[in-house]
Amino acid sequence: MSKYLLEKLKLRDKWLGVWKTNPELFFVKYEGPPIPFVGILVEVTCRPHQNSSSCFEVTVSVAEPFSSNIANIPRDLVDGILEEMEHSVPLLEVYPIEGQDADTWDIALALEVVRFFYDFLWRDWDSEENCENYSALIEERINLWCDIQDGTIPAPIAQRFKKTLEEYKKKRVELIEYQNNIKEDPSTAETIECWKKYYEIVMLCGLLKMWEDLRLRAHGPFSPRILRRRKGKRDFEEIVTHIVAKVMTTDMVKDLSSDTLLQQHDDLDLALDSCYSGDTVVIFPGEYQSANLALLTDDIIIKGVGKREEIMITSKPSHDSFVVSKADKVKLMNLSLIQQGTVDGIVVVESGHMTLENCVLKCEGTGVCVLTGATLTITDSEITGAQGAGVELYPGSIAILERNEIHHCNNLRTSDSSESTLGGVNIKALPAPKLKMTNNHIYNNNGYGVSTLQPTEQFFIVAEEALNEGAASGDKIDDKMICKIMQNLNLEMNNNKIEANSKGDIRH
Repeated sequence: MSKYLLEKLKLRDKWLGVWKTNPELFFVKYEGPPIPFVGILVEVTCRPHQNSSSCFEVTVSVAEPFSSNIANIPRDLVDGILEEMEHSVPLLEVYPIEGQDADTWDIALALEVVRFFYDFLWRDWDSEENCENYSALIEERINLWCDIQDGTIPAPIAQRFKKTLEEYKKKRVELIEYQNNIKEDPSTAETIECWKKYYEIVMLCGLLKMWEDLRLRAHGPFSPRILRRRKGKRDFEEIVTHIVAKVMTTDMVKDLSSDTLLQQHDDLDLALDSCYSGDTVVIFPGEYQSANLALLTDDIIIKGVGKREEIMITSKPSHDSFVVSKADKVKLMNLSLIQQGTVDGIVVVESGHMTLENCVLKCEGTGVCVLTGATLTITDSEITGAQGAGVELYPGSIAILERNEIHHCNNLRTSDSSESTLGGVNIKALPAPKLKMTNNHIYNNNGYGVSTLQPTEQFFIVAEEALNEGAASGDKIDDKMICKIMQNLNLEMNNNKIEANSKGDIRH
């Protein structure tokens, strides 16, 4: 990287640029609106030292007439700061301005390449570890960046990654500064603090390495989502109805039988934490926030009383998941689920059977995901706002969709609309999921109404077994094989209204 940059800097030794630097260099105490940077128009003289490019410095002087993005910044202050720095500033803080010659344009392009490398591709630990195939590692990081740019990774997940990367860089700088401020032999307290900061960095480093492994980005977060065992039934098989309301009144329970066991909670998470298999959670109108919906392991019913729009449950933005089920039978009825900040699908069925009845799902990240071997039934519900497909069926899953509205999904993706195909329902073909769709309205999605992901060569062996083909595993999958696989899909679609989707109604 140093050699690449040095060759470009030889093209021209003087040019005009904008020096963009941290406002704290000029303003020790500032109480106004946030300033992203202080920019000064400077004339640059390139005589960089030949060490790592992140340490390159160039000589600058204020260009005439004096110009800055801060309207009232005193010229004397700028001159004084530059004199203290001996007019040398980090090269990567200087941005050549447009309208100069082609050589300066080449320098500007080279600087952007180097900034991209250090901002996104380079990790501080790269120089500390032995990597046998560094080019492959860089390629994975570029793929990660491309997945973020084209929307393959939904925006909430991308924001989580960027936040983790920024936190890692910040913690590393904090550790270096703390160590530099220790003048003599460190005290016990200072040693402990150093180790604490170091282990924080190690943890963040581990998370970032997970991101770089494409296999670990196949679905959602990178650690198990279900972290607790099933409770099963209570002793003596008692069944409890949990009332969730700020204040409990006799009207709320007047329709229940006299022998019903009741518990009242003003917090939804407390109610879910108290549940055993067979229990029912009854939620009255109000706004609730829940983390325990991501830990559904027991067979329970969660239902709202009143208009579904008035029973609003939001996710906790600091959590990876919103609603995740591994129970044999879970039923959600008459609720509005509002996703805020979580990175996984708004509802993920990992195993067992989940039923959604008369619910509104307002997605912010990905939509409803039914994983391999799991079953989902959705009736009389509405799904909107997903950044990918509204409903995504993984290989070997089962879904029954009846009388639902799925609309305006995939509209928040950052990808070029010409490349965007996921819309209402997406089916991953091998092994074939089972889908029954009746009387659904799928409309105004940025992609296809219903799309089937065709198998590629990597699925050939699975396809061969599924279709009892006698071809060798190394043979190339052909169009005839694909047609047989697609015909083998168990799809039942009756009386659905699929319209106004940007790519079309159905894609096979």
